Amino acid sequence: MFHLNNNKDRYFSRSLKPVIAIFVIISITVLILSGCTENITEGTQSQAATSTEQVGENETSNFPDQGNDEIHSVTFWDSCEPKERIFLMENIEIFKRENPNINIEVRHYRNEEELMDTFSAASLAGAGPDIILLELGNMKKLAKENVLKDLSDEFDYNKFLPGLNELTFFDKKRYAVPFNASDFLLFFYNKDIIPQAPADFEEVLTYSRENPDSAAGIYGFLLNAGQPEWIIPFMGGYLDWIYDYDNGSINLNNQSVQKTLGFLNELYNTENIMPFNIGYEEINDSFIAGQTAMIINGSWAIEEYREEGLNFGVGKIPKAIGALSNPTPMVTGMGFMINVNSASRSFEYAKDFINYMISNEIQKAWMLNTSSYPSVTGLEREEIMTNDILYNTLLQVKICRGQIPEEDLRLIREVIKLNVESLISGNISVEDAADKMQEDIIKMKSGQLKIEDFTETTSGEEEIQEENG
Repeated sequence: MFHLNNNKDRYFSRSLKPVIAIFVIISITVLILSGCTENITEGTQSQAATSTEQVGENETSNFPDQGNDEIHSVTFWDSCEPKERIFLMENIEIFKRENPNINIEVRHYRNEEELMDTFSAASLAGAGPDIILLELGNMKKLAKENVLKDLSDEFDYNKFLPGLNELTFFDKKRYAVPFNASDFLLFFYNKDIIPQAPADFEEVLTYSRENPDSAAGIYGFLLNAGQPEWIIPFMGGYLDWIYDYDNGSINLNNQSVQKTLGFLNELYNTENIMPFNIGYEEINDSFIAGQTAMIINGSWAIEEYREEGLNFGVGKIPKAIGALSNPTPMVTGMGFMINVNSASRSFEYAKDFINYMISNEIQKAWMLNTSSYPSVTGLEREEIMTNDILYNTLLQVKICRGQIPEEDLRLIREVIKLNVESLISGNISVEDAADKMQEDIIKMKSGQLKIEDFTETTSGEEEIQEENG
């Protein structure tokens, strides 16, 4: 067209020539312009057709109604500890570089309670972030408020640790994506005393029988049995469990509970190779001092023992007497949850980010740079698993069960604690203890009995039994 305009100027400039040529020139100009107009129309139609074809091709791309170079924002809230937060921000920056069309807008909260309260209010008002990162144990509270998206069909849950998967359910739907694992029990042993972990509790008892010196505070094995979290794992080793994660029902009188109580009775009343009334700090100090060869402690203790310079090993908690499998400690962790208000486009980008964070590469990086462990299975088979402590820790977490929600665990904790104390004191039989625990938990769950009342009643009964005994 620019050439056509130049032609028009050239032809019109000829009108300045002698008047005799004016009519001839006008006639020629009209003919030329008529031909050019046809060309313009054909050219324009051709260009329009080409443009239409290009638009059609673009509509088959990932972003149908916008250009691929547009930046799409995903909002994300967290309350991570400083060390984890620094590493989280590094991951986000890498993700943004690899996905230049996605921007992650992050807001950090001082604690989970503040984050949850703010998120709940915002989501109920139709707003809030696309993604939040919370303890998996807090998911149910938000799911009950209907502020989370159902993610049941959005992610491959087969890749996650079974124990963490148990914490993603509410009302038969999944509302969380496990991100990491933490706070689970392990078997610890002093390598300067015992070169390798015992295969089962028969070997633990054999060593403990042969190497006790209670007067000097030297023991083969010590168990923090005063805390039910150290007892409950043995119940899982007898191939049954006490809690239904979907409906919250509790069973403290199944075969696994009875067998666990029988195991404890044998440890403390038949074998009598270690004290019952010994607390966490005493057991921990005894292991650090080299006075106790074997204990059960949390994954959090690994860093402490390294700092102490101990030559120690870890492993799965050995099979209890008569058990068919290893005990199953409880595990918790962090998980991603998505706002029910997240728009369809933001929802897709939010899933992209979450899939990035649960990829093997990022999961390995978090395992090696933070105090948490992967939420996915299979990393124990990776070539980087040359560290025995890390390798055996991953073997243990693979068989963990999900942490029972605190509102139910506090009831279970109190019921087990007081009835086990009565059992070890000889005030009640194994069978009666299991019956009593189930009776007590039913009353507590129904509100017929409160923890304060239960504690006072049980203490009074024990005092009367001691006086009569």
